[in-house]
Amino acid sequence: MSVYVAAIDFGTTYSGYAFSVSAPDSELKDVEILSNQIWNSGTAEVASLKTPTCLLLSKDRKVSVFGYDAEEQYADIVLDGNTDDYYFFHRFKMNLHNNKNITMSMVIDDVRGQPLPAIDVFSLSIKALKDHLNSTVEIKNIELDDRKTKWVLTVPAIWTDTAKQFMRKSAEKAGIPRDRLTVALEPEAASIYCQTFPSAGCREIAEIGSRYMVADLGGGTIDVTVHEKRPNGTLKEVTKASGNGCGGTSVDDAFIQLFVRIFGGPLLNSMKSESPESYLYLLRSIENVKRTFQPTQTRKVNVTIPYATLDDLCQSNLEENIKNVVSSSSLASNLEICKDKMRIEPLFAKSIFKTTCENVVSLIQSVLQQSTVGNVSTILLVGGFAECKMIQNSLKTAFPSINIVLQDDSSVIVLKGAVLFGYKSDIISSRIARYTYGVSCTESFNESIHDQNRKVFWNGKAQCTKIFNPFMEINTSISLGHTIRKTYSTDGETGCVISVFRTDKENVMYTDTDECTFLGKLRMCISNTERRKRYMKAIFNFGDTEFSMTVVDLESNSETKEYFEIQR
Repeated sequence: MSVYVAAIDFGTTYSGYAFSVSAPDSELKDVEILSNQIWNSGTAEVASLKTPTCLLLSKDRKVSVFGYDAEEQYADIVLDGNTDDYYFFHRFKMNLHNNKNITMSMVIDDVRGQPLPAIDVFSLSIKALKDHLNSTVEIKNIELDDRKTKWVLTVPAIWTDTAKQFMRKSAEKAGIPRDRLTVALEPEAASIYCQTFPSAGCREIAEIGSRYMVADLGGGTIDVTVHEKRPNGTLKEVTKASGNGCGGTSVDDAFIQLFVRIFGGPLLNSMKSESPESYLYLLRSIENVKRTFQPTQTRKVNVTIPYATLDDLCQSNLEENIKNVVSSSSLASNLEICKDKMRIEPLFAKSIFKTTCENVVSLIQSVLQQSTVGNVSTILLVGGFAECKMIQNSLKTAFPSINIVLQDDSSVIVLKGAVLFGYKSDIISSRIARYTYGVSCTESFNESIHDQNRKVFWNGKAQCTKIFNPFMEINTSISLGHTIRKTYSTDGETGCVISVFRTDKENVMYTDTDECTFLGKLRMCISNTERRKRYMKAIFNFGDTEFSMTVVDLESNSETKEYFEIQR
């Protein structure tokens, strides 16, 4: 028996996989979604579908460990004093969200500031999840088959095309066949699952004509989209996906800044590099508070801290014990140390969530106010951060007339939905273009239009180079399978290369200004040893989760599918 669909949800804080062996023609409601239910966390087994997104890698590449095992083994490595022989990467996915210049050669730093090519870190992490999945199914007498298994990899909808393509390249390097891999957008996967298995409080979303918002509140990003149920049962995207980086880790950062205000940045950095197990322990404690703190809570908030480590660092760095450091800080009236707990006044604890809650509300408000969005009756909350009571309360207060529904098992909705997406990827029948896309081209110089400083002469004729020639406008509704056809000519021996750009601005003229972002290159390959002028048709494929191009050699009528190449 073979796995038909295998899905990997690669998250900022936690990652996991799920799969199904149900027949390819199964109805979505009949698809059985399977997974690894237990991740081993050192001394305890954690009943969870996910494991922390962290990678331990020896410098000779002989050791590569992911998840809870990576955390536990790195803690031992620190105690043994062997950190110089290893890399440890933690919560590194946001590098693709924050970096506006993603390249195949870009590097990211581990927790100690040691750089490594990002493509290696991401591909080894995906490979670790793939290998773990393989061991899980192997013992069940099930196999992963490169010829039959369809792979689905989730990415935020708000990511750039370059970031999505980087994840595809990482998955391919991890051993997932290119033609068996599909990229799924996280809020879409969640929407598909909610349509198939709606919670009791939102069954109306399955009705024809219903409009609802999916707010995917993840660890790093917030992804918001609005879907409409069409008469044929498919889903239509009403407005382009929106989002920002105010996910759950932004609350973590606010808590960490609280500790920085008390103990100082150098001390926190020392704990992170010298006692990473204590730092990770602190983050887990913050995670617990983040999920359980109630907006109406009147008792103090208890954050369990690595007391011994912090006390040692206080005495070695600040020459005071931890209690004296806390009691003499400017925040002493808002918190205190009691054994291994930092006890925080409830009103002050609320203020730590304030900025993130306001950012989430503002984002959703901006989407609801768009002219194309109307009659949204329900907001579905999915993702691990959706379990935060402070976020739930903020949304209910801000939007009292809208049904706010926390989905059951919200932290794994995207993962399970990704499996369903593998069975029926055409359920999203139309999407909204997030950018205007175009290519860089050269045209005859037009005195009334073009900048005089851009005039060049080729073969005695005045030309203007690096002109932005759009072929898809922002906010266009694109049906699944929508194509745009362009014809190009070349006398090159192997074809030509098209440079693709995007912009969210209007009336952009040139590709070499700040208004345009370079996406990558699309190669139109043909054999033309005689260097004759040959014509090729470029069919730009839109409406899917990824932007691609089919190249047709008009002389031989042969076709090849290409994804744009990220710059090196």
